Parts: sequence; structure tokens; C-alpha cells
Amino acid sequence: MEIRYNEKRTIVTGELTLTPAFYADINSLQHWIAPHEDIEIPEAEKQIIISTIMNESKDKKLRIYFD
Repeated sequence: MEIRYNEKRTIVTGELTLTPAFYADINSLQHWIAPHEDIEIPEAEKQIIISTIMNESKDKKLRIYFD
């Protein structure tokens, strides 16, 4: 899953289930992708990204969870 945050992008890997739900691997949320691949995602931004995604998906057909 590609995520955009503050003009940067990152890829989060995970597993899509038949529920339907996407279980995102929190450990894959480490670095931005090009052209910002040398920048590590700070813990504070990770928490904002995770909270935002989970809140936005709670009323959708496809729920997103972070493991």
C-alpha cells in the first residue's frame, strides 16, 4: 500500500484477507521512497500516519490494521 504524507511517499507491506481487511506490517514503515529514500520516518510521524489510516478506514468496507 502506498502512503502519501507531507509531500513524501512510502510503501507499507501487509496481508489482504477475505474479511476484507488489510493487516499492514508496522515494521515496513521505515523510510520514504524516492526522492526521499535517505530520510528515515520519525516515530512521531509513524504514529500520526497509523492513527490517520486506521481512523479513515474504520467506516470503510476495507479496514486497515497495523501489526
